[in-house]
Amino acid sequence: MSLNMKTLSQAFAKASAAIEKTVQTTVQEVTGLPRALQDYELSEQIGSAGPGLAWKLYSARSRGGHLPTVYPTVCVWVLDKRVLSEARQKAGLSKAAEDAFLDVIRADAARLVRLRHPGVVHVVHALDESKSSLAMVTEPLFASAANALGNVENIAKVPKELKGMEMGLLEVKHGLLQIAETLDFLHNNARLIHRALSPEAVLITSNGAWKLGGFGFAISTDQSSNDSANVPSFHYAEYDVEDSILPLQPSLNYTAPELVRSKTSSVGCSSDIFSFGCLAYHLIVHKPLFDCHNNAKMYMNSLTYLSSEAFSSIPRELVPELQRMLSANEAIRPSPMDFTGSPFFREDTRLRALRFLDHMLERDNMQKSEFLKALSDMWKDFDSRVLRYKVLPPLCAELRNLVMQPVILPMVLTIAESQDKNDFEQSTLPSLVPVLDMAVGETLLLLVKHAELIINKTSQEHLISHVLPMFARAYDETDARLQEEVLKKTVSLAKKLDVQLVKQAILPRVHGLALKTTIAAVRVNALLCLGDMVHMLGKHGVFDILQTIQQCIAVDRSAPTLMCTLGVANSILKQYGIEFVAEHVLPIVTPLLITGQLNVQQFAKYMYFVKDVLR
Repeated sequence: MSLNMKTLSQAFAKASAAIEKTVQTTVQEVTGLPRALQDYELSEQIGSAGPGLAWKLYSARSRGGHLPTVYPTVCVWVLDKRVLSEARQKAGLSKAAEDAFLDVIRADAARLVRLRHPGVVHVVHALDESKSSLAMVTEPLFASAANALGNVENIAKVPKELKGMEMGLLEVKHGLLQIAETLDFLHNNARLIHRALSPEAVLITSNGAWKLGGFGFAISTDQSSNDSANVPSFHYAEYDVEDSILPLQPSLNYTAPELVRSKTSSVGCSSDIFSFGCLAYHLIVHKPLFDCHNNAKMYMNSLTYLSSEAFSSIPRELVPELQRMLSANEAIRPSPMDFTGSPFFREDTRLRALRFLDHMLERDNMQKSEFLKALSDMWKDFDSRVLRYKVLPPLCAELRNLVMQPVILPMVLTIAESQDKNDFEQSTLPSLVPVLDMAVGETLLLLVKHAELIINKTSQEHLISHVLPMFARAYDETDARLQEEVLKKTVSLAKKLDVQLVKQAILPRVHGLALKTTIAAVRVNALLCLGDMVHMLGKHGVFDILQTIQQCIAVDRSAPTLMCTLGVANSILKQYGIEFVAEHVLPIVTPLLITGQLNVQQFAKYMYFVKDVLR
């Protein structure tokens, strides 16, 4: 009987998948945890999102680093069913309401997986559910827009980045443009109506991009127009309702009036435009346009008597477009892209710069050069958040372009000065590592000049694997500027490394530069470097330094070299005391008193040192 290998392979694959699923199910039953919580190591909670901010967002890394992922860190979304059930019981809500809410959450997660667009939150691992919780994994996030506006519900310990956070108008403008593009995609390509656009549904990524989530109430445009009877309608009470624990319909503060009035929930894309207008208002003014506690009567009154005074805090050039978006007449509401054509967006040169950065990878080098020249005059006007979250990420991505490196690198390093160590290691260093590993010439000189920034914000592991090899290349370069600069930064690096490693990888090169160079400035900096490292070396290392000094002064008795020799002698005196210096240093220093290269002040310093030891 002949054996069909293809059939056999398929049978093995099916058996393997069945075994894996069984193992996963068994592990879940034993641990009570969804797969995401088993595969990822959660660190601090960074925010909350989704309907009623029910999702807790955690920064995380894969356990043991064995999971393939495009992101070094990810965001794990966790919803604890037990906490939700307790809150539901306290509020006196039914089990059916809890089940319905979980269905909304599941629908949202399912849509996120299916939607592939740069403006929709990217799912790394789809929703997984156990008896006690739900979890999914997405690209790394900063927080939700609701968190950024000060709503920190369901966050146990508010991160310092969210405390007192204020988004500037430029950041808000840029974010609104990104949301408008995503809405345009949803309406015209994905043929979806979101129906629940609000700060809870907008996510800000760790790179500062604004993306959409919260698709639990979304419907297709075909479903809306052809089968409105099967579209679940929303029922808002005519009295105050606090249903934020288990919101089974979108927040009334951002919902279009046709969704509130209609019994059949007939809805078009224009309903999202109304919600988008409410969202834009809240982000610009820092308070919601409507605050009606899910009370339909209060909402309709507020809408009916909406006066021009409500727009007094809105920039004048945006008011006409925003009023059209918030019109009760669906027909006059603009499209998302019409909204972005407002002078409020079009006439802002800084916003145009951010838009260029968004699409920088698509431009040619000539366009990039002209833009970066303009940006170098403009970027200091950006606030720190815009620099960190809107300017820095695209510049880091462009560092792989060798032609652009010399222009981009100074900006990246200057912006990085304001980052803390953790932020630098997570967001900037991964892009810098290939540059550190390959840099030569002017790029290497620039990196060495900013070496203290990199040294102070980098773990020892990265110092050994990336910064130390970069220093080694700089020592070995023939460019005197590089040699001088690396010698000036050597002590900063040496202080962070193990002494044995310093003796093996750094000291021989510093000695070599002191002895082999024909350039006075390099020799002086090498001797200064040796003097600054006396305190971290044993006596054997000091003997090596004294030997190098003797060889240097045998060929160079210029005043700078002699004064550096005196500096080293003072360092040895401070570290090892009178007897050691009298025996090993004075025999080298004393003959230098009769050299003719010292001026009166320099001679006096030498005499003071000798007398101090002899006394």
